[in-house]
Amino acid sequence: MHMETALVSTAVGATMWGLSSTSLGAALTKVGKEKLPLMLGAGAFVFGAQMMNCAIPATGASGHLVGAVFLTALVGPCAAFVTMAAILLIQCLGFNDGGFLAYGANLFNMGLIGCLCGAVAFRGGRRSPASTMLRATVASVVALQLGALAVCAEVALSGISTLHMGDFLSAMQPIHLAIGLGEGLLTGALLVAAQARAFSWKTLTASFALCALVLVFGLSGFASSAPDGLEWSIERATVQE
Repeated sequence: MHMETALVSTAVGATMWGLSSTSLGAALTKVGKEKLPLMLGAGAFVFGAQMMNCAIPATGASGHLVGAVFLTALVGPCAAFVTMAAILLIQCLGFNDGGFLAYGANLFNMGLIGCLCGAVAFRGGRRSPASTMLRATVASVVALQLGALAVCAEVALSGISTLHMGDFLSAMQPIHLAIGLGEGLLTGALLVAAQARAFSWKTLTASFALCALVLVFGLSGFASSAPDGLEWSIERATVQE
């Protein structure tokens, strides 16, 4: 769902930068130093997981973990949002994944929305494995649907693309429903496993860091080369124009 600069006008890009930056500033004031190690470890895991595009059967598209709901369940919404901001900034500046003008929109669509959905779903204390799975799935589906809708709104308001917006919306929502379901099941499984083992924070941090190394250096070469949900939707909207 990483938007490129070509999809976003200067006015929309600047507005989303302002909204996301204001939200990030507020979040930074509420993050304690004690969460930093787990934020780094879990953030590295999400960064690696986002490199693992998985094919979506019978569609010709692929998808990957966004991670905002997962991070929120682990470290809380504010720390999760700060972590997502760092992940997306590294991807933008270091890997040219998402345009700089579109960074604010990407942070809103993939970070803020997901963290808010995760905060609603996972407020309160411990819960059963079934409840964790249900909450993770619902939060992920809602987050991806709202994020996809936000992308469509930002593209439409920008008015600089040649996409047929009806076709674009019709492609974005169902493909991100499939991605959201997959993300929800994976997020729930990871959280249930961590809950069942009752890992310490240090063990969780080390485990996520190790998984990140395996994903980046061992498994990323096996990622699907099919277009992601946004790219796939753009192709459909362009062809049907």
